[in-house]
Amino acid sequence: MTDNRSPLHFFYLFLLALFWGSAFMFNKVAVDSIPPLTIAAGRIFIGALIVTGLALKMGAKLPRGRDQWVQCLVIGILGNVIPFFLVSWAVQHVQSALAAICMSLMPLFTLALAHVMTHDEKFSVQKLIGVIFGVLGIVSLFYGTIREVTPSLTLYLALFGLLATSFFYALCGVLIKNLKNKNPLSTSAAMLIMASVVIIPLALMLEHPWTATPTVDALVATVMLGVFSTGLAAYVLFHLTHITGAVFVSYNTYLIPLVGMAAGYIWLDEALKSTYFISICFIFTGIYLAERRKSVPHPVS
Repeated sequence: MTDNRSPLHFFYLFLLALFWGSAFMFNKVAVDSIPPLTIAAGRIFIGALIVTGLALKMGAKLPRGRDQWVQCLVIGILGNVIPFFLVSWAVQHVQSALAAICMSLMPLFTLALAHVMTHDEKFSVQKLIGVIFGVLGIVSLFYGTIREVTPSLTLYLALFGLLATSFFYALCGVLIKNLKNKNPLSTSAAMLIMASVVIIPLALMLEHPWTATPTVDALVATVMLGVFSTGLAAYVLFHLTHITGAVFVSYNTYLIPLVGMAAGYIWLDEALKSTYFISICFIFTGIYLAERRKSVPHPVS
């Protein structure tokens, strides 16, 4: 992994934020007529088809050996099955924008996990300062959203589930960084295949999806979740994590709330609040500070 950040790295970062940030809006649309576990199963299955098809077409071989498949199974459960279900369930009780905001704690989790679980992404004061500015922006977003919501046990459970989701995403990113197989198509396909094997039987047993009567909008939203927010996002996630590290990838969670709020405003008529715009300055300042490299003085000749 290199310390240099190219424009392409930031393009991938914004692309990942776009895929994940829009997922909350798609979940909100889909959950109106499709059970949450079924939504998660559908998007994972579609994502597995997309990425596996790309892998086979481009000649990427699936992982070999039991250990690699077990690793992909663990990542699939922690990074797809659990968080996808939690998000789909939670957006029944909160705005999609608020759900996106809760993902912003991922960098804090990632910094701690990467420090313990990796050898080349150790904690630094500079990274902490950047994260603090990012979190200040998130606090502004959070305050502007939750102050108009009536507190309830269901709301707090939904928020807890969303915060747990951000932890699982962070853990997943660190585990991906430690994978020996660095091919993003191969590993992301294997992860989604194993996640499908786990979640599809659960959805069939617990929710009986054949009894649901989904609307056209819900079906389209689920397909969008599968293609973009799961399949293509998994490929970008694996690729970007291997070339830049889990901490850099986690900075996309500063952008996810902005994408989530914009999608909710445009397609779901969710209100925008003045505090949202104040937070933008904090968020981009946080990204700059966390990624700013100290200049190396040139020797005087």
